[in-house]
Amino acid sequence: MTSSSSQPVKAVLGPTNTGKTHLAVERLTAHSSGMIGFPLRLLAREVYDRVVAIKGAAQVALVTGEERIIPPDARYLLGTMEALPIERDVAFVGIDEAQLGADPERGHVFTDRLLRARGRDETMILGSASIRGLVKNLIPEAEIVTRPRFSTLSYAGTSKLSRLPKRSAIVAFSAEEVYAIAEMLRRFSGGAAVVMGALSPKTRNSQVAMFEAGEVDYLVATDAIGMGLNLDVQHVAFASLQKFDGRRLRRLTISEMAQIAGRAGRHQQDGSFGTVGLPQGGFTPEEVAAIEGHHFPPLASLFWRNPTPGLASLDQLLSDLAQPPTQPVLRPAPEAVDIAVLRHLAGDMEVRARGSDFDAVQRLWDICGLPDFEQLGAEHHSRTIFKLWQWRTSGDGMIDPDWFARRLAKLNDVDGDIDQLASRIAAVRTLCFIAQRGDWIAGAAGWTEATQALESRLSDALHAALAQRFVDRRLALLLRDAGQRHAALPVAVGPDGTVAVDGEAIGTLKGFQFKVDPVAKASDHRMLLAAAEKHLRAELARRATALAEGDDSALSLVAEPGTPPRLAWHGNAIATLAKGPTLVQPSIQVDPSLRRLEPVQVQAITERLHRFIAAQLARHAGPLAAMGEAAGDLFTPPRVRALLAALTDNSGMIGRAAVEDQLNALAADERPQLRKLGFTIGSLDIFHPTLLKPEAVRWRAALIAAQQGSPMPALPPHGAVLQKAGSHAGLTIAGFRRCATGWLRIDMAEKLARQAHAARMQAAAPPTAPIAGGDDRHDDTPIGDDADMAAAPPGFVIDPALATSLGLDGDTRRALLGSFGFRSVGDPALERWRWSGLRKPDKRPRRKPPRKGADTPPRAVARGDVRRPPAHQVKGKRGAPGKPRADIPRADLPRTDPPRPPRPDRPARRSPSPNSPFAGLAALLAEGRKD
Repeated sequence: MTSSSSQPVKAVLGPTNTGKTHLAVERLTAHSSGMIGFPLRLLAREVYDRVVAIKGAAQVALVTGEERIIPPDARYLLGTMEALPIERDVAFVGIDEAQLGADPERGHVFTDRLLRARGRDETMILGSASIRGLVKNLIPEAEIVTRPRFSTLSYAGTSKLSRLPKRSAIVAFSAEEVYAIAEMLRRFSGGAAVVMGALSPKTRNSQVAMFEAGEVDYLVATDAIGMGLNLDVQHVAFASLQKFDGRRLRRLTISEMAQIAGRAGRHQQDGSFGTVGLPQGGFTPEEVAAIEGHHFPPLASLFWRNPTPGLASLDQLLSDLAQPPTQPVLRPAPEAVDIAVLRHLAGDMEVRARGSDFDAVQRLWDICGLPDFEQLGAEHHSRTIFKLWQWRTSGDGMIDPDWFARRLAKLNDVDGDIDQLASRIAAVRTLCFIAQRGDWIAGAAGWTEATQALESRLSDALHAALAQRFVDRRLALLLRDAGQRHAALPVAVGPDGTVAVDGEAIGTLKGFQFKVDPVAKASDHRMLLAAAEKHLRAELARRATALAEGDDSALSLVAEPGTPPRLAWHGNAIATLAKGPTLVQPSIQVDPSLRRLEPVQVQAITERLHRFIAAQLARHAGPLAAMGEAAGDLFTPPRVRALLAALTDNSGMIGRAAVEDQLNALAADERPQLRKLGFTIGSLDIFHPTLLKPEAVRWRAALIAAQQGSPMPALPPHGAVLQKAGSHAGLTIAGFRRCATGWLRIDMAEKLARQAHAARMQAAAPPTAPIAGGDDRHDDTPIGDDADMAAAPPGFVIDPALATSLGLDGDTRRALLGSFGFRSVGDPALERWRWSGLRKPDKRPRRKPPRKGADTPPRAVARGDVRRPPAHQVKGKRGAPGKPRADIPRADLPRTDPPRPPRPDRPARRSPSPNSPFAGLAALLAEGRKD
């Protein structure tokens, strides 16, 4: 590189969006070699990619503090201003954003490049028009070219955050303010991209790419966007007009305002700027006029620092760095971090002791150039610098690789929030800077690859964390879609029912019911439902057709306990059964989700469901429908119709006691009609065995619940015959009868009853042949002596094997046999039974006790001869009502009836068994008769 004034120097000055960088790239690639310095690593990378596309990767190098890509034959170099190798001999040199020479922190670097960096054939200085006078003063031979802005920049005034136009960038000057604005935009519009100087270049690129791709309509940034980032921004809104510059909180200069506002509008597209609310009173009219007209106050001076201080001693280094500039338009640069660290270390005894060692001083100043990426401050940063200097000035002069590896491993964690990830990335950038220096650490290439890989992973994690916190892509998508009547966005319904619009899940579609994504905010529900209404019409119509025209395999009955009986399609409820004209004809109430369909489609679905119910009843509960038809058939005898109606109302089964009178009233030729329909007329119940099957029970329970308007009861398990506990209603519907401590299914109870009656009939029938070693007399044969009575116990035996196989205990079995009309006789241990018949309920009114002082004869009462008048006496047709007939003895007269003569046609009365407790009583009665 030459500093000869004979080489042409051109200063291309103007506002943003004048094509200055594009022109510099054109000039660079037109020469045989060249380099351009940029203020940001991000810009250097962006232009590097553009030049690589033109010249190829083998000819282009990238040099920044944390990243170096230098092919052996590279002829074009792009990098940050600090990393620019000004000693390199190239044909073209470009210096971007030269007005940053007025920056207190880095300005001296830009001023040095402005004064010393030259190309053999051409040097181009790019910057704001505010530096025009300084360029003219410092480089008199420079050709100054002013370029106008391609588009118009106008002031749009103030606006609420929720009213900002799309494709807007909102600028704030602290991380807290940036995060707060991004959070609010997420609620209003679905989110925003975030760009801050603290982010890694890869993270910033990912965020910008998200904004450029239209995934979000807003970008929230610090003043970092003013440094040449090419964004498709139409409006820039300032959330604040003041910032902290490291020393004090101050208002932005007009040049800074214009640099940021100029990001709005690219190429031929006009842009606008304004404020969110009125921060610090908003823009003044003078500031608005200056920004719109690109009239900025000229810079009066640039910062300068001795770029080549002497390194013979520590004192000389400090003295040369404090040397003032010789030109009046230059002024001493404020103390930067590197000088602050150097001054802090100069007070250390070890550093002071080696203050005259050229190599030690040279390496100390070299290491002080390590940027404070973590923003820890000079004192804390100096500890790291001191440790590195000790390694660099002892032993082999290399940094301890174990220390480097431990630091790298400690940072290898992609979990955490935004601030934690950003902090790790800043620390990794320090390691990246060290790894780029092959003279600092052994194996620099391997460390460079490791540190850059870790920075990339952390950057991806940070981008994901920013997107998760500040972007609601679903809401942004729906907001864009809400204003379109004929949306072209693709809609997909996954196998699990997930509904995705343009790849973004908005909820699930189960049957015909759409449910909003459970993780969506409550404020977004209405918009998600509107989107579903708009995009699912075709899908719902297709499903309605499939339901109306499909087969029964997709339909089912949902009989969950505690819920109304419902019908489901592919497992999703679509209708509820309700009370209808009859038990077997329930009405159908379609689910509200079906009401979004056309009325014709709803009618077709309702008719389809009625056909399904009829088919299922015919298949599983055919007898129920058959008895309903027979009960309504005029050709069925009236008494049979009445009994069938009662059975139908009770879903096909009823206790015999409830219809005993109707059953007894049936004529001999009418009972077969019940058996023809398949009914079992049992001892305790009348039922149809088919209706006890599990599926028939489910349908009967659903029909009863629908008719009663009640929820489904809990039904017993399939195949169960004995239940110790359960829902009374469910067990009754399933055909179970209460017995002692449990519930037994009525068909099993009838089986036990038939077994008991079979044992009774077998005991009553005379044996066909004597049984060897047994008694050859029948139970009814008169017994003449006590020995024979002792040999034949009373009653008969009922085999308990069946009851045991059903799981009945002794108490339950005895209670059940008692309900059949059997009574235990004799010794309970012998399990002997006698038939006593079913007890009929006494329907006669209970007799009132005699009033005090009545004429009832005491002797008659004592004898127990007070009898109730026969019914024909009380209700006789002849004589006065209640008047006693002459041929019937009155209860209040002494009895003169002769004893009944014995009847020879009857066998002698059996005497009780001598083992019976009644044997003694019988003997006493016999003695009394003799007296």
